[in-house]
Amino acid sequence: MSSSASPYEISRSTETCIASSRELEIGEEHIAALLEVEGETALSRVLYSMEVWEAGVEFPQGASLFGFWKRRVPEPGESKRTPLVSDDEIFDLFEQLGEATDDKQIAFRYLLTLMLMRKKKIELEGMIAATEDSPSLLKVRQRVKGGGGPVFEVIDPKLDDEAIAEAIEELGQVMNIEQ
Repeated sequence: MSSSASPYEISRSTETCIASSRELEIGEEHIAALLEVEGETALSRVLYSMEVWEAGVEFPQGASLFGFWKRRVPEPGESKRTPLVSDDEIFDLFEQLGEATDDKQIAFRYLLTLMLMRKKKIELEGMIAATEDSPSLLKVRQRVKGGGGPVFEVIDPKLDDEAIAEAIEELGQVMNIEQ
């Protein structure tokens, strides 16, 4: 799965529920979702009100859920650098993608791993070399007070350094995540 081009481009949404067309209120909790749309290279970032999400969402024709997290509409005047996704939300998305089999989702989880390592939310425990039957894996541990956090295995998608740097920069800009 080696690549020299950035595997992600994410289009941003407005603060409006895509299903109901209702503008979300300041401070309102809702779901931000990344959708993969058939025939498009960019992931679409869309918002769903909690009512719509909990009632059961039907995604637009040709779209499938890539990942999601809960967030709230920021207060007016909050810094543009306020993350759209908190560290806890990034970690939730990381965990959610743990069973992914799609190459793009595997690569996305790997990038989230690198971001969480940079933020000191997880730490590298070791690596497992690739075999004929399985890819190489990173073993990472969630950092928790008192130690002993859970260990996760993350597939190494074999992205080159340039692709990783570009993708992390794009993700950081789109999601307003401080690097």
